[in-house]
Amino acid sequence: MYAYMIGKITDRFEQGIVLEVSNIGYNIFMSENEINRLDDKEEVKIFTYFDHKEEYMRLFGFENKKRLEFFKKLISVNGVGAKMGMAIMNALEVESLATAIATDDVNVIKSAPGVGPKLAAKIIIELKDKIENDEMIVKKNKIVKNKNLDEAIVALKVLGYTDKDINSCIDEIEVESKTTQDIIKAFLKYLGTNK
Repeated sequence: MYAYMIGKITDRFEQGIVLEVSNIGYNIFMSENEINRLDDKEEVKIFTYFDHKEEYMRLFGFENKKRLEFFKKLISVNGVGAKMGMAIMNALEVESLATAIATDDVNVIKSAPGVGPKLAAKIIIELKDKIENDEMIVKKNKIVKNKNLDEAIVALKVLGYTDKDINSCIDEIEVESKTTQDIIKAFLKYLGTNK
């Protein structure tokens, strides 16, 4: 219903913000990490997910489209509703969560409130399977194939990056001898400075 909203933050509450758009204030639920990165003085663009049930309507907000797409993947898992999906993203940075899915790290995911080992395993199985069914990325010949790079690629695809995104900068970042997390950070930094 709402793809995104552009406006000014007029208030903050424990789980979100009030965004004023054309003289209307919208309550938008967001993760604490994302709220802390927003600037109250400038207009902000918030990508939104409209959660509609018979008894309520809620807006969930994200600072960029990649995070929104990740949220949609997360709540596609049976047993993860919008409220729980936001709680998971509030407890874990998206990059850490994507890495945990790529590396089968149940412990990281179950550290989020309300997530037990069975649900954590289910999130990994369902999301990793979706990613692995994607078209394989063609790696450049000069890149040495290694487990950390493969795991980083899976995590980046969980985050919503395409084969084209990844291939566009895989030649530009150093991956040998780096950890999965370091490769992801290098990718995100490169993409952030070369938009």
